[in-house]
Amino acid sequence: MSTVQEITVYIFILKHFKHVQALAPLRGSKAILAFQAQVTSPTMKLAVVAFLLLLCFLSCHHSAYSGEKKLFTSIISFGDSYADTGNLARWEDPVLESLNLRSPPYGETFFGHPSGRATNGRIVLDFIDVPSWGWIYSLKRTIRPADALGLPFVPPVLAKGQNFSMGVNLAVAGAPALNLTYLQGQNITLEIPINSSLNDQLRWFEKMKPSLCSNKTPGSSDCFGESLFIMGQFGGNDYINILINSNMTLEQARSYVPEIVNTISNGVERLIHHGAKYIVVADIIPVGCLPITLAMRPSSNAADYDRYGCLKSFNAGLSQHQNALLRRRVEALRERYPHAKIAFAEHYRPVVAFLQDPDRLGFNSSTTLVSCCGGGGPYNQNWEAPCGKPGATACAAPSKAIYWDDVHLTESAYSYIAQGWLHGPYADPPILHLVN
Repeated sequence: MSTVQEITVYIFILKHFKHVQALAPLRGSKAILAFQAQVTSPTMKLAVVAFLLLLCFLSCHHSAYSGEKKLFTSIISFGDSYADTGNLARWEDPVLESLNLRSPPYGETFFGHPSGRATNGRIVLDFIDVPSWGWIYSLKRTIRPADALGLPFVPPVLAKGQNFSMGVNLAVAGAPALNLTYLQGQNITLEIPINSSLNDQLRWFEKMKPSLCSNKTPGSSDCFGESLFIMGQFGGNDYINILINSNMTLEQARSYVPEIVNTISNGVERLIHHGAKYIVVADIIPVGCLPITLAMRPSSNAADYDRYGCLKSFNAGLSQHQNALLRRRVEALRERYPHAKIAFAEHYRPVVAFLQDPDRLGFNSSTTLVSCCGGGGPYNQNWEAPCGKPGATACAAPSKAIYWDDVHLTESAYSYIAQGWLHGPYADPPILHLVN
């Protein structure tokens, strides 16, 4: 389908079915009744018939697409809350009884209920997949099925009764790069004190590797030759635990950067030894722009802030430092393992782009560093009433916000980043060019 045809379809949907997205979370009879309530006039009924015929055509078109050979047969993901699709929400531990992301308004924009994702809807991983009919909800952000990977949403490893043949997500919200026992031995207090580090996730992967390879050709050593591995982000939780939960200095946090980069690099190398051929290694967001950092580590010196309102020393000393070291390590891994295709994907630059030109990208320029969901206070960050708890509310237009809560981005921001990972300029090489 051409770009002109897609735009025509999208305009038709907006003109005649303004509440299509609102109906998306509904299922079965509820969706039918809600849809019927909108169909009142003869003109509307005629529009419905035309639209259904259009959907029939597009269904055939999509089926033809689905029959084509996909770039990748599965996705295997590691990371923290920027990648978790429901593992922490399913984690059974007394310390997680009051986990806020299990409560509304998390998930309200797309799923209509908390999905285990630490945002209002979908994350980058979801937009990279784009399952059947996912293009309808993604047209606004110009990610089409022919551009994305055409795989189903990657299920969290802790989801029961799931088929992991087309991918598994081992990422856990709150996961640090470094091990729990090591961090605790350094007198670092973790907000989520569970064994979910990068090494823990790799051990889970290694344990389930035989089952992931069970459907492959007997005797084949190329189990993951057509799988896409996504590593990260990792490091953000380490720094938040050091700076916020342990009240340590920036210099102390910076001292862990080389070790975090080593852990990520060793993890990538470990995956290559297991047969990974296509790997995306993600950098971390600007820590100095997070609402939680701005609220909890404020400065009385205006010179400490950049022109966007971010804390310069936290960005330079942590995020930029880690990202530069990690990029060099990725380049070294490419030289050491020329058969592997390794992409370096960015969170940092797109967030800066949001702050540089929010209006052009559809964000509210007056609230760029303010959490959409929170309980008031500077940057809408409130320890007593975090998002998902009594006293906290969500803003009226999450699609106009960059930050959903005090740490995480909104679905709108994630969709933009995903497009940059798929096509560039926020991945080197872009994911869609990895195979070539």
